[in-house]
Amino acid sequence: MKPNPLLPIWKSGRPAFGTWLLVSRHPRTIKIFAACGFDFVIIEMEHSDFDMETVGILVMAARDNGLAPVVRPPGTSKPHDLTRCLDAGAMGLLLPNVESAAQAREIVSATKYHPRGRRPMNLRQPATDYRPGKPQETADFLNANTVLIAMIETEAALGQVDAIAAVEGIDGLMVGPDDLTQDWGTPGRFDDPRLEAAHLRVIEAAKRHGKVSGSSVQNAAAAEKWLARGWQWVPYANDTAMLLNHGTEMVTKLRALGGRGG
Repeated sequence: MKPNPLLPIWKSGRPAFGTWLLVSRHPRTIKIFAACGFDFVIIEMEHSDFDMETVGILVMAARDNGLAPVVRPPGTSKPHDLTRCLDAGAMGLLLPNVESAAQAREIVSATKYHPRGRRPMNLRQPATDYRPGKPQETADFLNANTVLIAMIETEAALGQVDAIAAVEGIDGLMVGPDDLTQDWGTPGRFDDPRLEAAHLRVIEAAKRHGKVSGSSVQNAAAAEKWLARGWQWVPYANDTAMLLNHGTEMVTKLRALGGRGG
């Protein structure tokens, strides 16, 4: 069975870098991301039209190319939205809108095998590379190698962030700035000083409880700033943004060179 490549990176105190898949369904995209040197890929279900078959194919491609596949499920209220992704081979879940320790504990229980939880047991599957050994040893391995990152996306979640970070089985915290600023009534105002304060609050809660923290970055300057403050979970852009940003920049330059203006 394949161990989660994120764990030794975090254990050494270093940051892990990844990106998101929102539109590309082709496994070769995963291979390209691996060639770039990313550590993980987040396969998006909350804000995409990916179905479980697509997710399963992308997860297996990530596993086969040395990336940690992390799935953001469409929600957390239905346990099978979580466990089907794990059965498909996901090595982690990015959990949207976690607002309380009780919710976090319920998620841990739903996604971990005995003795840590009640995840439905099926050990001959992609998550075990179809090579299960003794059932409890296999369950223990999967428990240890499945990471859970709780997204802090509302003011209510910020108020409970220390309690969420304290939950055993939650490995990290991630600020969701879009939904958090929307919750404040200032959607997309990333210059709101409350957002920087929220990031710092989440970092400190994670540090107190030995967990990792982070959020998405769109450029190297943002990464430099927050890495210096302790981020170890750093998703960069996504497939859509990479295409749009680079394509727009180059088309603008080419049009100018060709005398076609903007």
